[in-house]
Amino acid sequence: MASPRWQRSFPGLAVFASVQGYLGKAHHRGDFCWLDSEGLAGPGLLKACQALVKDGAPVVVLSAMPNESQAFAVLSVGVRGYCHTEAVPEQFTEVAAAVQAGGYWVPPTLVQRLAMTAVEVVDAGRPEEPSAPEGFDMLTEREYEVAMAVGKGLNNKEIAEELGLGERTVKAHLTTTFEKLQVRDRVQLALAVNRLPIH
Repeated sequence: MASPRWQRSFPGLAVFASVQGYLGKAHHRGDFCWLDSEGLAGPGLLKACQALVKDGAPVVVLSAMPNESQAFAVLSVGVRGYCHTEAVPEQFTEVAAAVQAGGYWVPPTLVQRLAMTAVEVVDAGRPEEPSAPEGFDMLTEREYEVAMAVGKGLNNKEIAEELGLGERTVKAHLTTTFEKLQVRDRVQLALAVNRLPIH
């Protein structure tokens, strides 16, 4: 059963008891799908996400206890958003807008930890210093430095301090970098820096 706050956020919401129930019903390919992760864990959650992504649904996973490892896992199989099950309606609307525009959405508190997790996973598998990710040769030296800092999980203030720049300059470099690399947000940029799939 959908919570009252879900119904307030999306009055036309259709609720299905299971992923198979959704996949077995006639629906428009590409319908927005919110997946409540309650009762799903580990492989079961990822299998459900993969089935929905394969069906063409932009998927957002809802979790009662959001954490970076679960966020990293579901994003890696094509999920576009990840947020708290009991988020306020305004946040659900924000998530939907970001995902429908082709971007990703995770709670701001998880973005830095998510990027750090990605760095640890990637570094564990590549002992040698890598070359620049594909397309990064289009960036200026400063844009490249800012992008690499985002990939390490630094926020704008930390990047500004590390590189001796103003925060407005960091934001300007990020805007240009997003355009050059055709990524929509810092989550996609962090994935690109760490050579992880952007679905």
